[in-house]
Amino acid sequence: MSSFYDNQLPVPADRGMVLRDFIVFQLKLAADGLRDVVAINLSIVAIVVDLVIGRGGRFGLFYGVVRLSKRFESWLDLHRMKGIAHDDGWGDQFQLPGGEADDLLDRFEDLVERKASEMRTRRDPRDGEY
Repeated sequence: MSSFYDNQLPVPADRGMVLRDFIVFQLKLAADGLRDVVAINLSIVAIVVDLVIGRGGRFGLFYGVVRLSKRFESWLDLHRMKGIAHDDGWGDQFQLPGGEADDLLDRFEDLVERKASEMRTRRDPRDGEY
């Protein structure tokens, strides 16, 4: 008999990676919430415009908002984490597409690390001496 704990996601032992994934997840949740607020308002405006203007029973603005929301959702890839393998932890292997939001965050992280490294190398070695 397997216990609940046998089926958990594989987690990294590196605290830095877990902290990074936590911060990224919080940012993604905030972006996802903002998307929901924007999609709610845009969809209301779009359906009103579609119903009033009519255009022969075509509701292009409303479905355009739906497509835009779906594209943002796949771009965000909310549950993709750098610290875990790309399976769901319950034996079902599947390949997640590379989320562009994660690529953007990785590039930003690399830039910050590179700039921090440059600042350390440029620092005058006599700064710590008296």
